[in-house]
Amino acid sequence: MDVKYKLFVVYHNQLEEKYYDLSLKDEYYFVNVKPNNSFELKGWELNTINQNELPSFVPLGKEYTESEVIYNVYKSGQLHESLSHIGFLQHDIDSTILSKELLDGLLANHEHINFQPYTFNGDYGQKILMDPRYPNRKTGKGLNCYDAILEDYNNYYQTKHKIEELEGKTINLCSAFILKKDVFISMMQFIETVIASGKLNEFDTERKHRIQGGLLERYYAVWLAFASLRSCEVPLEHLFHETVLQNRFSVKQVIKKILRRE
Repeated sequence: MDVKYKLFVVYHNQLEEKYYDLSLKDEYYFVNVKPNNSFELKGWELNTINQNELPSFVPLGKEYTESEVIYNVYKSGQLHESLSHIGFLQHDIDSTILSKELLDGLLANHEHINFQPYTFNGDYGQKILMDPRYPNRKTGKGLNCYDAILEDYNNYYQTKHKIEELEGKTINLCSAFILKKDVFISMMQFIETVIASGKLNEFDTERKHRIQGGLLERYYAVWLAFASLRSCEVPLEHLFHETVLQNRFSVKQVIKKILRRE
């Protein structure tokens, strides 16, 4: 199949030129979430836009982190009406290994590329809370966010999945992925109901902890885990202070394994 895609890179700090292969210069689309600041890549004519200039921009608040961009790209159909796939990355993810040749080949046969594979057990074990009894408390004893998210998923789709079905699985965190467009739209139709409910704000009443963005990346993870997609993993290094145990896949071995399947 012919593939046409954009990789939306969410940034609020200086971009690292070494992270981006020039073969993808037409596919990268940089979204600046700090419009008062100006960032650049030397020698590049960037496809860039300030977040508040997206065609159908709806402000959610910085506490939604990269999900504010993801939601507004979804709402701005003009940005993706001609695309077969849509992807998202963050400016502190090293995308050096990505090239047009690699992505074109993978997307011809996959509906989902996971750029940040983590173990479900490891993330569940962080005890990230989504407990109405403890607003503004990020972790600890109480209702695990995954149990709450799965309840929302089951209520929306009228299913009866259990948390045990996720045990031992690899999930997609950090809101870093490429999805076939119709898959992305289906996922966001569910996510839109969560955002519209306003329920995420109840867990960060003082808007200090940016819990909303952290919870939404786990909503994506649960949705994708149950979506039965043709998926592959291309792990990219995320240069942040890690708070979860990330699978340390060998990037070269993973790519070789994927290409052998083609």
